[in-house]
Amino acid sequence: MSYFKELPSKMNLAFKRFPITLLWAVAGSLLIIALIQLEVNIFRSAYKEMLILSLGVSWLIASQFLKESIYNKKTGWTIKLVIILLLITYYFTLPSYDNANVITFTRWFILLLAGHIFIFFAPFIFYWNIVDYWNYLQRIIIAIARSILFTTIIYLGLSLALLAVENLFSIDIEWKVYTELFVFCIGIINTFIYLSDFPKDIHHTKELHYSKALDVLIKYILIPIIILYLVIVYAYSLKILFIWELPKGWVSYLISILSIVGFIIHIIIEPIRKQHKNLIINKFYPVLYFSLFPLFILLFIAIFTRIEAYNFTENRYFLLLLAIWVLGVSLFALISKEKKLSVLPISLFLLCLFSIFGPWSAFQVSLNAQANEVSTLIQKTKNGKQQLSVEEVSRFTSIASYLKQREKLHLIDKNIGFETSYINNSFDAGNYLLDSIYGRGNYKKGSHSSYYHNNFYYHNYDKGSEINISGYDKFLDISSKTYTKSKSKSKYELNINHHDIILRFEGNELFKKNIGDDIKKKLKKYQSLNNIPKDNFKYEITNDIGKFKVIIISLGGTNKNNKVKIENISVYVIIAYKKI
Repeated sequence: MSYFKELPSKMNLAFKRFPITLLWAVAGSLLIIALIQLEVNIFRSAYKEMLILSLGVSWLIASQFLKESIYNKKTGWTIKLVIILLLITYYFTLPSYDNANVITFTRWFILLLAGHIFIFFAPFIFYWNIVDYWNYLQRIIIAIARSILFTTIIYLGLSLALLAVENLFSIDIEWKVYTELFVFCIGIINTFIYLSDFPKDIHHTKELHYSKALDVLIKYILIPIIILYLVIVYAYSLKILFIWELPKGWVSYLISILSIVGFIIHIIIEPIRKQHKNLIINKFYPVLYFSLFPLFILLFIAIFTRIEAYNFTENRYFLLLLAIWVLGVSLFALISKEKKLSVLPISLFLLCLFSIFGPWSAFQVSLNAQANEVSTLIQKTKNGKQQLSVEEVSRFTSIASYLKQREKLHLIDKNIGFETSYINNSFDAGNYLLDSIYGRGNYKKGSHSSYYHNNFYYHNYDKGSEINISGYDKFLDISSKTYTKSKSKSKYELNINHHDIILRFEGNELFKKNIGDDIKKKLKKYQSLNNIPKDNFKYEITNDIGKFKVIIISLGGTNKNNKVKIENISVYVIIAYKKI
């Protein structure tokens, strides 16, 4: 109970200590709440603001810890100001939503991860004490756990209260109220509670706060799990030695996770390890590291086997970098006499930054590797005179899709002999290129190619454009097999019957439109529906009920034996009812 009594004063102190961080979190939360209230597409309308506001919280918390650990206040404030300026600079370098791709979001995620790792060592860059560091990590974990628990209780309690009001008093509370409440709890309440749990005196704590519960967790849960996984991986190693086969790629993830969990246990037990009575804890170091080294051979064989077969991608690059880090940390733990365990998060933080910027980044290395490989396959076709094997076709289509997802397909323009800018989607990019080289379908087809030739899809990437609805009574944004509710509680339903789309209102048919024949004509004329001008996907229907304008936003279906079947569709429908 004393904690709850002290919480308001703690939150007040947290605001005085972390004013920029908390204002940053409040601003981000209020922006999202406003966008939800306006019922706009949050990611399209303010995706740059959302990315930078969510990214900034962890970096600002860490910068405050770093500032407090520096005796020269001017230096501390300079570092904090530099981090804020870097966040602002990053905001202006982000592409627009329509131009954002896999690289954009992967780089943001790695920066978000780096920001959280930064928190785990920020006060100990210029100062080291194992007891202080251990107590600091314990406080972080407790603060995270407590803030999540309290935030969940507050959200569930308030949500149930709203639900009770809605059902007992027949008051209609919209779904967005619950969503806004969730954002408020996660973004504002959670951040305040988390930061209010951090005492200012991080250094010179003197006494180690090692609890009995933690000791039980280590001895009877974490270490037995580590031993179990070691047995499994060693058993698998013996199996591949016995049958003499290359290891599966999945084992590399298992060994990496096993090593990281081992490092975490080592950090937890290191201050009390030598004095502990339990033999397993006492001998955990260096036994763990010696047991990991034979597995590192398996780890690197598994990774390089995948790289040799399929070359670099971001995932393989990150996995290789993680494997190198795990090996390096293990060597450091065995060789270093000081056992400065803050080296673990510091080195991982630096690797995160190393991997996303410069010509050595995961993106640049992977793009160059994949572009070179597909260029080799292009040369092998000899301008369509020599057939690729089924496996090579599958590889070609996979790489082309990979490059298009990152908007880097132009890297092969010179080798392929024509511009690839006409390709609008990543899924069928490789098949479009092979059609241009060999003629449509005149090449050996893998499973992906078969799907490409028997299926079609369309997506209007200009969904945010303005639509004139003057002279109409109602506007619907509706998808097949879904319902939309207007404020008057009326229900609209969009159904598909092979090549027909049917709009119903409370079960009564408003119109039926055959668009299958038109789609069939388009598929004969164009290589892809996405190459067709957007205005060609607008239909007008007039009947006894009124006038309807249908604008197709997305569409998917099959085209087998010259028969078109629509399987899913999303549309805008503008309705003008006939006046009685």
